[in-house]
Amino acid sequence: MENHVSQPTPRRIKFPKKFLKIALFPLSVSLTFFVTRIYYDVQLQELKTIESELKKQVEIQLIAAKKMDEALYSIEGNLATFDTAHTDLFNAVIDIEDTPQNEAFLIKPMVIPVYNGSSIYGELEHRSKYLTKKLALQNRFLTTFLSVARDKETMMASIPAVCPIYVSDLERVGSGFGMRKDPIDSTMKMHKGIDVAAPTGTKVYAAGSGKVLKITSSEDGYGNCIIIEHGFGFVSRYAHLSGFKIKEGDEVKKGDLIGLVGSTGRSTGPHLHYEIEKDGEKIDPKKYIKFDLKGLETY
Repeated sequence: MENHVSQPTPRRIKFPKKFLKIALFPLSVSLTFFVTRIYYDVQLQELKTIESELKKQVEIQLIAAKKMDEALYSIEGNLATFDTAHTDLFNAVIDIEDTPQNEAFLIKPMVIPVYNGSSIYGELEHRSKYLTKKLALQNRFLTTFLSVARDKETMMASIPAVCPIYVSDLERVGSGFGMRKDPIDSTMKMHKGIDVAAPTGTKVYAAGSGKVLKITSSEDGYGNCIIIEHGFGFVSRYAHLSGFKIKEGDEVKKGDLIGLVGSTGRSTGPHLHYEIEKDGEKIDPKKYIKFDLKGLETY
């Protein structure tokens, strides 16, 4: 019977888990650092690329901002010139008493704001706000001025400022405005208009635009008479006519034919008795007769 000799079992070396953790920790840290370094290097390169692109964009924006800054200075200069032109504009188009006294018409020197120490973007923001406010003021001025100018244009067309008969048709200008000896009873009386002598049938024209307020006929006084209301406090009267070319309520324009010279009513011969009222008060028509009817085309 054979004897079997058993082989010895090899011994395994067992490391304590604590030892393994201590041994692997530096390797884990190194690996983590390496991976992190690679990741952040990639990110840093991307950031540098973005930074470079942003610098280029900032340089472009700075160039644009400087050009805008120059444009703003140019606009400010133009506004300053416009400010100083206000007075001349008023004098050329609007009488000083017609000028509205409000903020839009105040003549102020242009004061360009200074922003020391601020960035160019901050300065552009401040100055753009300033110009926006200034332009709003100028817009109010132009709106108000246009309204006044239109009203002025209407008023100038309405004021009875032309001779109601062509100068070439006049024979003479008789009695003027004021106290005179009455040609019929020789007493001193107030003559409330002017007498313009012309042949019977001579055409009589509206001295200003307006509405025919009244047409009257009588055997004494004014005789055949036309009264036109022009607005703005003005009323004109045309008396001793031989005929009418308009009717009561008609709208007439400066230079429209309204009647014919005659000698009706209290009259000693063919002539036009012409009166003007301003705010209910009789005034001398000669103060307003500045143009012949032929001047209408260039008025």
